[in-house]
Amino acid sequence: MSVFLLAVPVAVVGLLVAVSRRVVVTVGVNEHAGVVEVARHTRRWRVAGLVLGAVLAVLVLALGQRVDTLGRVTALAPTALGAGILLGTIAGELTARPSVGIRRSAAVETRTLGAVLPRGRAAALAVSTALLVGALAMGAAWGATDDVGRAGRVFSRLCTTVDPTLGRVTVSSSRGPWPGSFYAVPLAVALVVLAGLVALALYAIVNRPRPDLDSRGLDTLLRRWSVGNVLIAATVTVLGTLGPVAVLMASALADGTCDASAVESTVAWTAALVGPFATGAACGLLAGLVLTPTIRVDDLPRPLRGGAAPVGTPVR
Repeated sequence: MSVFLLAVPVAVVGLLVAVSRRVVVTVGVNEHAGVVEVARHTRRWRVAGLVLGAVLAVLVLALGQRVDTLGRVTALAPTALGAGILLGTIAGELTARPSVGIRRSAAVETRTLGAVLPRGRAAALAVSTALLVGALAMGAAWGATDDVGRAGRVFSRLCTTVDPTLGRVTVSSSRGPWPGSFYAVPLAVALVVLAGLVALALYAIVNRPRPDLDSRGLDTLLRRWSVGNVLIAATVTVLGTLGPVAVLMASALADGTCDASAVESTVAWTAALVGPFATGAACGLLAGLVLTPTIRVDDLPRPLRGGAAPVGTPVR
């Protein structure tokens, strides 16, 4: 419970940052109609995917304990959320078709992901993924078998203590659940599937048909927004998984029966800090994903050159 209380300020800060940095582009009612329709179409599908992902995540959380009381299914809830968002994004991008006029035009260009890739969001996803992979790898390396033979489910220590009656005795301690291979393997498989969905979504965005030449600039901006939303959805999934993994590591390493080594103490304190931060950041990014950049259409058409302006003065 304390972890979630510590995560609340981080989530609030993330939401405030998302609101303050929200981008809204305003166009005239008779401008860039094709791109505006594509933006609305993809946003509808993305919101539908977000709703689908939320429903799947709730079902996994609610029914996961019935399927597996040890929590391996429940741990997949963030992946289910991200998968829903990505499926909605893919469906929207694959079905979006810009309207074309009677006169069609084409430009010689090579579409690349790098041209529409937000570097900051890509870096955030890379750092989050590296932290999660490192945590799962460390958990698998330090995991031990529990008392019923389940490999990688507990963290064990072996140390020598002095008993007043028996003298020097060897003591072993085990504490779990620990994010070892018992949990890391299904999480790794789920994240590989998620990576495939991310790649498919990015491919769909980059290869969506282009509109007329006069709308290419706005269309490029829209693609950049869409790529950014895909990266945010993947980052939410990674951070939403990293938070509980870090909390489990910190809790298991806090066992006081045997003294922890310097490396174990460092990992424990780092995990205790990363857990609430990752959980709060995931919630903040998820809230910001709802407030995605949008294209707003001005209801009043812009005056033509030489026509009457709204205040009665001709536009020259």
